[in-house]
Amino acid sequence: MSFWESGLVVDALIVACLLFAAATLRRLIKPLGKLGVPDSMVAGFTGLILGPTALAVLPFNTDTLELFVYHGLAIVFIAVCLQAPAKGKGGGGARSIAFAIPFFAVLQGFIGLLVVLGLAAAASEKVHPGLGLMLPLGFQQGPGQALSMGRSWEVSGFTDGGDVGLIIAAMGFAWAVFIGVPLVAIGRKLGWAQDPGRGTDLVAVDETARPTPVPGVGAIELLTSQIAWIAGIYLVTYGILYAASNALVDKPQFAAMVWGFHFIIGCLIALVVRRVLDRFVPDHSLNDALLGRVNAFTVDIVTCSALAAVSLTVFKANLGPILLLTTIGGTSTLLGCLWFARRAFPAAPFQHAVVMFGAATGTLPTGLALLRIMDPNMEGPVPKNMVLGSAMSLILSVPLLIVVLPIPIAGFADDYWGSIQLAVGILVVYLAALVVGWRFLGPLRFDKPLGKIWPR
Repeated sequence: MSFWESGLVVDALIVACLLFAAATLRRLIKPLGKLGVPDSMVAGFTGLILGPTALAVLPFNTDTLELFVYHGLAIVFIAVCLQAPAKGKGGGGARSIAFAIPFFAVLQGFIGLLVVLGLAAAASEKVHPGLGLMLPLGFQQGPGQALSMGRSWEVSGFTDGGDVGLIIAAMGFAWAVFIGVPLVAIGRKLGWAQDPGRGTDLVAVDETARPTPVPGVGAIELLTSQIAWIAGIYLVTYGILYAASNALVDKPQFAAMVWGFHFIIGCLIALVVRRVLDRFVPDHSLNDALLGRVNAFTVDIVTCSALAAVSLTVFKANLGPILLLTTIGGTSTLLGCLWFARRAFPAAPFQHAVVMFGAATGTLPTGLALLRIMDPNMEGPVPKNMVLGSAMSLILSVPLLIVVLPIPIAGFADDYWGSIQLAVGILVVYLAALVVGWRFLGPLRFDKPLGKIWPR
């Protein structure tokens, strides 16, 4: 009995059963299969409905599921970065992602603060700016980051901030699923999914091009070897994080932030390891096909866990503001992803648009889950572009997290209107700077007509 007391194994088994049930439903309910909704998303929403925050049928611990999400995200990044680099130049897809991620985060922050100003003016009373800033946090960073920041802002007057963050994250997932899945179908019907764009020089490495390593007598199984590589890199990542957090012991806020960058550090280490092995140990045991399977498996677990872990406790009390905020934010994100995709991604623009929309509304694993509808085995160039671009985007996103977000929060009590207006002004300049950098340092081109979402 003692082996079950932590509950982690039971929670993992519940997630596995949810995924199995979703796969079974897709086979039994033909219309569900035709919609193309990923099984992991069906499983996640089923867990949300049956979980402790709704019907309370399934007794899983949401903290454990958030643990799966946190570590799973790092595993996804490491597995992708351990795969062989894609051939060709790729038209700067990763560089476009590096600018697109902070652009949409800043855009959502800008929209969120405008909604807060509108609500405050209409109600003639202060509305905490944390509500608006939860749009980029909940949509892009997911329930974990939204919960953490929301809880920390409660001391400044943001009532139920953590729960509101979780709800906005849930709404983001809803946008990713109920808009993202039909978007794929519409794009296929219009021929966008088959449109290679301005350049098609980036293709995934054909794993059959080099012999699959055969384990020697007594050697560990090849799949076990892939997992061991990922685990070893993650262990090194933990050591770096531990040392860095100890070095920042006098600055607890920065120390906590370091642990949030675990997936970026793991990604960078994996990139270095793969290149060193390719150069000096050409007969290494890394196998792109198996790494892709590990990646796809992890995305399923993370997506299901993230959706099932969301709390709906205070949704009714904040229904109006949350619906207004997420509707405006989701619509602008959708239109923005489509408008920029054709102009900023020379190769596979629609696939990039889909994964960007999923990531900008429901975190990176959700974007990858949507991509799996078109690329089931994650063999194309878009996953690697997304992962590499995410790592590159870190430096462009830091000012938003460290400089801009604290301004209206700190000014809530003493300088409400002035602090929000200052933050809005900074965000406008921020957006302009990102567009200029995207244009001259990335492949962004302002193809005409500018009023058309998908120019030919």
